Amino acid sequence: MATKLEIWKQALVHLEKAAITTLTDDVEATYVFANAWGGAVEEAFNSGDWNFAKASIALSPNAAATPALGWAHAFDYPQGWLRTLVVSDTSDFATFHDYADEGGRLHAQTPALYLRFISDVNAADDKVVTWPTMFWRYVALKLAFDTCGKLTSGDTLEEKLRQRMERALVQAKNIDARNENNKLIEPGSWLRARRSSGVGGRHDGGATLVGGQISFGEGEV
Repeated sequence: MATKLEIWKQALVHLEKAAITTLTDDVEATYVFANAWGGAVEEAFNSGDWNFAKASIALSPNAAATPALGWAHAFDYPQGWLRTLVVSDTSDFATFHDYADEGGRLHAQTPALYLRFISDVNAADDKVVTWPTMFWRYVALKLAFDTCGKLTSGDTLEEKLRQRMERALVQAKNIDARNENNKLIEPGSWLRARRSSGVGGRHDGGATLVGGQISFGEGEV
């Protein structure tokens, strides 16, 4: 578990700056971090399908809203919605494509929709302690990278931070994926093309069953 202060301290380590003792220390870094924090956290939440940030909800139509042309019902996004993961017409989130995202609402013919999404509930400062280790370490690097230009004058350091941040994001996603058991991952576009032309052996629908760890499709482009 981490706190907001610990994340800021870690960001300062990456920036090779002196440590702070509180979030309100009268130094440039605390003012710069305070301005950058919200955007860095929101971008971090949007950068992956984080299990700890997922939420699901059954949606009912907004009777006061006018559906988009060609659709029977309009649905409001729930409070805290950041990004859609799955939309379905059944509670088991079976594959469903007969809907539209238009004008800040979902639209469909069915009178009920089920939405799985990335929520900002755990983005609040008092929820930082719920963040997985690799995620908050990524946020610290993200914060350091976003503020490097303001707090330092070193282009070399900024490039190093970018590389560290990208590696941290990949590692955080891989660790997070291990919490998802038996996840089906579609093959890459190159492998799908080979299979459709009869090359590459068995034709099993293309998905790879992964027990707790995501293995990306071969030849993804």
